[in-house]
Amino acid sequence: MKKKILAALLAAAMTVTMLAGCGVPGGGKEEGESSESNEKVFRYSTRTEPTSLDPTKSNSIPDNEIQHAITESLVRNTGGEVYPGVAETWEVSEDGLTYTFHLNPDAKWSDGQQIKAQDFVYSWQRLMNPKTAAPYAFIGEYIKNGYQVEKGQMDPSELGVVAQDDTTLVVTLEHPTAYFLSMIGAQAQFAPLRQDIVEKYGKDFAADAEKNIYSGPYKLTSSKNQKWVFEPNEEYWDADSIKLDRVELSYVQTQDTALAMYEDGELDYVELPSAAVPTYEGKDNVFRNGNVDYFYFNCSNQYLSNKNLRLALNYALNRNDYNDLVNNGISAPSASLAFSGLKGVEKTYGEESTLQSYPLDGDEAKAKEYLNTALSELGLSNPSDISLSITTTDAETSKKQAEVCQEMWTKTLGINVTIQQVTYNEVLSRQQSGDYEIAWGGWGSDYDDPYSYLELFKSGSSYNYSRYKNDQVDQLLEASQQEVDAKARMDMLHQAEQIIIDDGAFLPQAERVIHYLLDDDMKDVTFFYCSVNIDWVHADVEK
Repeated sequence: MKKKILAALLAAAMTVTMLAGCGVPGGGKEEGESSESNEKVFRYSTRTEPTSLDPTKSNSIPDNEIQHAITESLVRNTGGEVYPGVAETWEVSEDGLTYTFHLNPDAKWSDGQQIKAQDFVYSWQRLMNPKTAAPYAFIGEYIKNGYQVEKGQMDPSELGVVAQDDTTLVVTLEHPTAYFLSMIGAQAQFAPLRQDIVEKYGKDFAADAEKNIYSGPYKLTSSKNQKWVFEPNEEYWDADSIKLDRVELSYVQTQDTALAMYEDGELDYVELPSAAVPTYEGKDNVFRNGNVDYFYFNCSNQYLSNKNLRLALNYALNRNDYNDLVNNGISAPSASLAFSGLKGVEKTYGEESTLQSYPLDGDEAKAKEYLNTALSELGLSNPSDISLSITTTDAETSKKQAEVCQEMWTKTLGINVTIQQVTYNEVLSRQQSGDYEIAWGGWGSDYDDPYSYLELFKSGSSYNYSRYKNDQVDQLLEASQQEVDAKARMDMLHQAEQIIIDDGAFLPQAERVIHYLLDDDMKDVTFFYCSVNIDWVHADVEK
């Protein structure tokens, strides 16, 4: 499914959020240094602006990280653990289909009005209403009649979410969804909305800090000049748990610039550029943020519709060399689709997997075998008869990624490969329209379950940018959503991933490994591998 990330992962993959704050890197403030009137201020930076400040229209991990601070859903997901949010308690029916949430009557909007069950009904109906054109509407298909409402086949009022009274919300699902609470606790689209505020501003709702109202622990007080300022929401039901006085998010275009700011004591957190990692060995921290990097293959293309050509491209890629050349050896080479660190039944998904995939060092002999079969099937006599184009963003790192694949494919296979660099938004537009042959992308999960990745290859998914279709994959994914036995369900997902790999439906490259520096005086910054990579809501500055 695309958290997401967006897959579009491309957004999450190409533009990594970086945090920063007051203090000198590595050891707090120097002796005698002032501390801005003893305020606890956390500053961080980003290389991508939010796509929208309207939670309904959010569609990336950076969007989620902002919304996680300024909105409060029924529950709150912090590092994979689910805690009460606007809902104090909830019950789940024995069949796993009905959730009854009891809202906290003390939960209020930033203007002091009570947050009511009707605010969730309005928000979720707005999400699924096709007139809203929410890019992430598909994530509401888990709700009863969600798909039919999304496709205009039912009225939004028929969505399976009902306010029995101001503090009782009943949600009915299409099928049991073990990760439902985890998902609504981190995905921005499930936040409540005040109908009067949305209608007051119309198309300008959430266009800036002043045209919004806030349900979360923080409120946005400024969004001007590519800088977003957050301050505690005094009306937040759990205001005592908020320790920071202010948070500032600034647009910093390059990682090198952010690192220099960190070294100058301007930033409190920085993600290290891959080339700088060796310099900070032993001083940095590491985590895998759940993002997988890959190339989309447009399976409707005259050449890429051929399975054997796609397999030839996969076997011709030496992923270990690719990682060294592109990522300075920092990422974890991968030949699979779903992030290996996801929850499995008893271990992680990767530990339980028996997936048979492409060798990380590649296999030139097999690549040529698949190529020769493809040439015969395509009615071609020479590899040079095949011309493919890689579409990627205009960033220098994107060019390097494409050039490494270009060199390996032309050397091993003898095909023609060109590179077309366009703007980031143009890449997204072409993926959605299908106007590309090969495009770099990636994905970060919307929830802690492999289905979030595998659904990218379900034929009916709005994020199936590959135009891939396999009836058996569709059947397995649909069956997995009905299966209540955890092991049987996970086996179905492993089977589906194996088929996708066997079909060469995409070109996996690596799982992203994040190396970062965090100032010693920063406490309780949470890192997680899906939906919200960096969570500073309950962070504190130790004076």
